[in-house]
Amino acid sequence: MIAEWSMILLVGLLPVFFVPLPWVTLAQAKVSLVATLLAVATVTWAIARFREGNVRMPGALVLAAGLLLPLAYAVSAVVSGVEQVSLVGVGIEPDTLAFACIFFITLALSSLIFSHTPRAGILAVRALYVGALALLSLEVVHFAMPTISLGGVIAGQTGNALGNWHDFAITLGFFVVLGLLLRGGEAMSGVWRYVSHVVVFASLLFLIIANFFDVWAAVAAAGVVALCVELMASRVRAGRLIFSWGTHGVWLATVVLALVAMLFGTYINNALPSRIRVASVEVRPSWQGTFAIGQQALKQPTTLFFGAGPNTFGHEWGLYKPVTVNQTAFWNTDFNAGVGSIPTSFVTTGILGILAWLLLVCSLLWIAGRALVRHARGAPDMRLAVAFGLATLYLIAFDILYVPGPAISVLVFVSAGLLVASAAQSRGVARSFGLRNDGWQSGAYLCALVTFGITALAALVGISRILLSEMLLNRSIAAYNSSQNVQEASALIRNAFLVYPSNARAHRAGVELGLLELQQLVAKGDPKDDAARAQLQATLQETIQHGLSAVAINGGDYQNWLQLAGLYQQLAGVKVAGAYENARAAYERARAENPSSPLPLFRLAQLELLENHTDAALADLTAAVRLKPDFAAAYYMASQIYASQNNLKDALAAAALAAKNASDDPLAWYNAGSIAYVAEDYANAVVALEKALALQPSYANAQYVLGLSYAALGRNDDSLKAFEALNTLDPNQSIVLEALAKLRAGKSPIPPAPPTRN
Repeated sequence: MIAEWSMILLVGLLPVFFVPLPWVTLAQAKVSLVATLLAVATVTWAIARFREGNVRMPGALVLAAGLLLPLAYAVSAVVSGVEQVSLVGVGIEPDTLAFACIFFITLALSSLIFSHTPRAGILAVRALYVGALALLSLEVVHFAMPTISLGGVIAGQTGNALGNWHDFAITLGFFVVLGLLLRGGEAMSGVWRYVSHVVVFASLLFLIIANFFDVWAAVAAAGVVALCVELMASRVRAGRLIFSWGTHGVWLATVVLALVAMLFGTYINNALPSRIRVASVEVRPSWQGTFAIGQQALKQPTTLFFGAGPNTFGHEWGLYKPVTVNQTAFWNTDFNAGVGSIPTSFVTTGILGILAWLLLVCSLLWIAGRALVRHARGAPDMRLAVAFGLATLYLIAFDILYVPGPAISVLVFVSAGLLVASAAQSRGVARSFGLRNDGWQSGAYLCALVTFGITALAALVGISRILLSEMLLNRSIAAYNSSQNVQEASALIRNAFLVYPSNARAHRAGVELGLLELQQLVAKGDPKDDAARAQLQATLQETIQHGLSAVAINGGDYQNWLQLAGLYQQLAGVKVAGAYENARAAYERARAENPSSPLPLFRLAQLELLENHTDAALADLTAAVRLKPDFAAAYYMASQIYASQNNLKDALAAAALAAKNASDDPLAWYNAGSIAYVAEDYANAVVALEKALALQPSYANAQYVLGLSYAALGRNDDSLKAFEALNTLDPNQSIVLEALAKLRAGKSPIPPAPPTRN
């Protein structure tokens, strides 16, 4: 009973569960719920089986295919080198070994527990629609009172308690398909029929607001299949084809609505009131981009068969992403998944992983197809199997076409488990395995049960540890942002390490906090105080160790190398011995891990400037703009270097490119204007400085140089207005008052040039 109710609670709470704290993300809350309830269900179910001495197993084909998934991930992780990123990641990625285990545990426990009694499956369905009703009610409240955020969970126009806006829409489509299929069945009898009707109707309304083409297409496809099956079933029962508006008309109306929304959804959405007109933007690699990465990542026979390693798509993206991506707004975005979850698995686990997915999908298609055919032929008691068969296929389609969040990823396997359980109940087919009989078979079954329990707990405990560590890290960040207290934030970081020492993201945060703490110690410390020097040295060593630990944990993540390089760069700035060399080596490693990114080259140029290696810095900047020709920051830095060398021609050209590629940045226009002024190109200086002031009217430096530029062009009236505006902006500055006095006396406000030395 404990195992059964744990799974029922999982089904009911999964859509709506959240933690109203700003440092617990929605994904972390969902996975924590899943891990906790699965752990309880695993332990109690295993104890019950030991006491009973028997295991009743439905859908052996599906469970065997499902078992191949974590096995494929385990083999891939071992072959690619056992890395923390492949085992658990940060706890919420569906492409890790731990999550593959969670998928199988969910599938196994759902099918094993819900097949035990018909009542359990019915309670699970009702719990799901209670959760759906709560989810939709919360969203109605959010639209009515958008200021309510519940700790940031439903903040923003697309805020909801399930996941991102696309995940929310996919789940609504699932509620629609499942709810319409369950009409008239025992699960939705009595008052539950009205609950189902409300959820389906509200879901359709929110789908109109969400306006996702792929969701409407999936709902339409499911509706067409359901309509055909119902028509065939009615023909078998009545001996002829009879169209019933009560049974078939609902499906026809749903399909028509979906088709209309697919064709005219944008027009409908634009006609909605602005308060409920939701705009959602999401970006991920295309099919072409995903397979391009796969072609590069899977060149070797080993990687072709076993993949690059679970959860390593982000690393492969950094190594092989097309340089053309640098011309988009997402040039610095690290994509950790491809176009869909299953295509991503092909890159990360190779042929072995994709075969595991293919066998699982085919086994589910087989069971769902048989249920649909039996229902079409008039077989009784097939409603639950048909409903979960079609609903499971609906969700699996999005694993191929999209990368769902944790809630939907787990819901796929809950639905698949309920499909297996309901199909077994309707056919009365389930194998029993005795655990106390004589013979080696019972011993083998007992070992399998023990192995299942231990493996499940190991995966669930492992993912729970990283989740708790990540939550403490988030709390540390929130604490620092609210109080600027480095010590408090550092204490929380140390707690995160106590829970899970191999948290690379926490080590990166430790570097940032360590640098802040070093600044504070330097500012208030007495150089002659031995205790202060000892504390400074200890903090420095701890900060460096954090950086080294991050790259040791995940050396394939270029962000870890950038963080370490940035730390050494800070030390190079204060002339710490060996810091420059270490920083340069770390930047080069970051380049190796992400060769198409211009960012390591830009940071390397900054490092070279610390050592006055201007030629090397210019060479790095030139290499950076080859990768990203519109890299405004690189042009800006190059213009500053050229100006310092009195090479005003190249400085003007670089500054103009910086302003062109960062046309909304007042600093870029001020830089171009000030260099043009020094080069005595006063007309272009005026144009650039006026643009800077149009973007930022309170830009005092730009106002000052503009006034001088007007004066150099003989536009003394405009110069006077510029200095008067500057005096209003920053009153009674001596240099401004002096310029005003000269202008009013008919003199030039331009300061005399310093005398040159022979």
